[in-house]
Amino acid sequence: MFAPSLSPARGLLAGFLLVATSTGLAATPPWDFKDGDRVVFVGDTFIEREQRYGYVETALTLANADRNVTFRNLGWSADTVRGLSRAGFELEPPEAGFRELVKHVTDSKPTVLVVGYGMAESFDGEAGLPRFVEGYNAFLDAVAPLKARLVLLSPQAHAAMPAPLPDPTAHNRDLKLYADAIRSIAEERGAAFVDVLTPMARRYESMDPAGRATLTDDGIHPNGAGYRALATALLPGADLDAEEVEALRRTIVAKNELFFHRWRPQNITYLFGFRKHEQGRNAVEIPQFDPLVDAKEAEIDALREAIAHEKEMNRKTEAAR
Repeated sequence: MFAPSLSPARGLLAGFLLVATSTGLAATPPWDFKDGDRVVFVGDTFIEREQRYGYVETALTLANADRNVTFRNLGWSADTVRGLSRAGFELEPPEAGFRELVKHVTDSKPTVLVVGYGMAESFDGEAGLPRFVEGYNAFLDAVAPLKARLVLLSPQAHAAMPAPLPDPTAHNRDLKLYADAIRSIAEERGAAFVDVLTPMARRYESMDPAGRATLTDDGIHPNGAGYRALATALLPGADLDAEEVEALRRTIVAKNELFFHRWRPQNITYLFGFRKHEQGRNAVEIPQFDPLVDAKEAEIDALREAIAHEKEMNRKTEAAR
C-alpha cells in the first residue's frame, strides 16, 4: 500500500492518509515532507490548541527527522472556513475575517498547508453542509496561488462524557457528514485527506466515561493526553516518552508560544487597530519576536538532528548483530 521510497516511520504515518485524485484514491500523500518545507496549520480550536501541547508537531518532526522542516500554527478558536473569528473589534463586516484568514496564510508562505475546519460548522447540521462546502472551496481557491501542497483534516470525534454533558450521537453523525464532504473536496482537488474522526472515535468507544475524560476537556476538545493519543495514532511506534523526545516537544511548544505572540499579539487593537494612538508606539516590539523564534528553531534543529543520529546509530548496531 505504501510507496517504496517511504521509511518505515513515514510509511506508518502515510497509512493514516489518503490522497484523492480524479481517478480514485492513491496512497502517496504529501505528508512525507521535503527538505526545506514550511508546513502551516490553519483551522479552528483543534488546530490552535495543538500548539499548546505540540504532540502532533513532534510526531511529524520525528517522522522527518532527517529533513529541515519548519512548522507554523495559525489556528484560531471557534474559527470557520469563512474566518468569522478573525474579524476585528472595529465594527468590520464578516467578510473582513475571510480576508484576514487568507492574509494570515499568504503571509506565512506555506509549501504545505494543513487545513483543519468543520467542527464549528458541524453544529449547523446537514442543512449547513452546502454552505460549508462552498466556503471551504472559496478558501482553497483564495490560497491556490500559493501552490502549497494540501492536507485536509476531518473534524475530530465528539466523545461521550458523563452527565450533564449531552449525548453526542447525533452530533457525531453530523461530523461524519462534514468529514465525508472534506474527503470529497480532497478527491476533487487531488489533495491529501486525513481522517482524524474515525480513529479517535474508535479510541473513545473502547473506553469508559472516566477514561474518555482523561483525553478531552469537554468531549470535543482534546487535552494534552488526547493530542498525545492522536500523535500515537498518526505515528505508531513513536517513543514519545523518551527523554530527548520530550525535550524536543517542550522546545516546540516554546517556539509556538513565541510565534503566537508574533502573529497574534495581545491588545492587537491597541497596537495596530483603531486605538493604536494609545499604545501604538509599542508595535515596534512585535518584530523583536522573530530572532527569539529563530533561536528556538535552531534548538529544535539540534535536537532533531541528535535524535536522527541516535536512531541511525541504533539501526546500524541492530544490523551488525
